[in-house]
Amino acid sequence: MPLEELKPHEEIIEESVAKLAREMREDGFVRDPLIVDRDEHVILDGMHRFSSLERLKCRFAPCCLLDYMSPKITVGSWYRVFTIERPKSIAQEILSEMKVNCSVKHASSRSEHDTNSLILTSDGSEFCLDNSPDVLERCRMAVAIEKRIVRDGHSVTYLSEALAIDSLRSNRTNFVIVLPSFTKETIRRCGSEGLLLPHKVTRHIIPSRPLEIDVPLSLLTDSQLSRREADDRLGELLAARKVDRKPPGSVVDGRRYDEELLVFCR
Repeated sequence: MPLEELKPHEEIIEESVAKLAREMREDGFVRDPLIVDRDEHVILDGMHRFSSLERLKCRFAPCCLLDYMSPKITVGSWYRVFTIERPKSIAQEILSEMKVNCSVKHASSRSEHDTNSLILTSDGSEFCLDNSPDVLERCRMAVAIEKRIVRDGHSVTYLSEALAIDSLRSNRTNFVIVLPSFTKETIRRCGSEGLLLPHKVTRHIIPSRPLEIDVPLSLLTDSQLSRREADDRLGELLAARKVDRKPPGSVVDGRRYDEELLVFCR
């Protein structure tokens, strides 16, 4: 698809874009396709790849187009996970600094938490918002807390809801920032109206995810190619590959995927 037709819905981290663009330039290809809503052309996964392709002056981006409103496609979120000293005290300090009003309760089960939860700690403490702000405000609060902890020198890990709670329950971590889930309609609206969510907020689970298609940058930058010609060449490239089907739960390049993977082998 032409880059100018694509609409990101999340912010990017400039340092990550610069690093990825440098790797793409050195490798000579883009490894994975963007995951895109076929009707509204909102990018669902691949904001940094998109920005890197822009930086590399590409005309096209390889895209996997989805029927986004299909019930087979679901939306989750990425929880922020930390291991820090004095997790409960740190949570109280940060929330006080930010003037965020939260009630603290002891979770009856570490596998479940309140819909207004903002922070969970390993001692069973659950910091719940006293009011019910909209999802975008809750999201920005959560990301502000993340940035505050990272600024203090701690590393963040992004995990799915289930993996983050399991990590807390098994004491592999002790501090989890809860992110709200967004509806597909809200994500579409954000992309279409240019209202970008913070980076790495939404997590899309699709029926089958293509990986490692390794599309040459020369195909994406060629000023003489029409979109149809670029499509045809991409089809030829993929038809020459074997596909390794991996089941849900597989890990590729350090990331665990909840859906089936279609890995294109050279």
